[in-house]
Amino acid sequence: MDQVGNVGRLANNIAMTRLPKESSPRKPAERSHRLAMELRENLRRRKAQERGRATSEESKTSPKPLNSKIE
Repeated sequence: MDQVGNVGRLANNIAMTRLPKESSPRKPAERSHRLAMELRENLRRRKAQERGRATSEESKTSPKPLNSKIE
């Protein structure tokens, strides 16, 4: 009997599409640790950026005394 369609090629296709055994996937713990470190660094960068913006805004506007009387 002849094989119908690509049934005979299925085994070859699976073997060719698998990842090489040398490259092991990263562990989930390593990924979560890396992501946590990147998030912390991003938060530090954003806080520093916001502090810089606040400082530049304060220097642009001259503060007015609260208890000033015009005589």
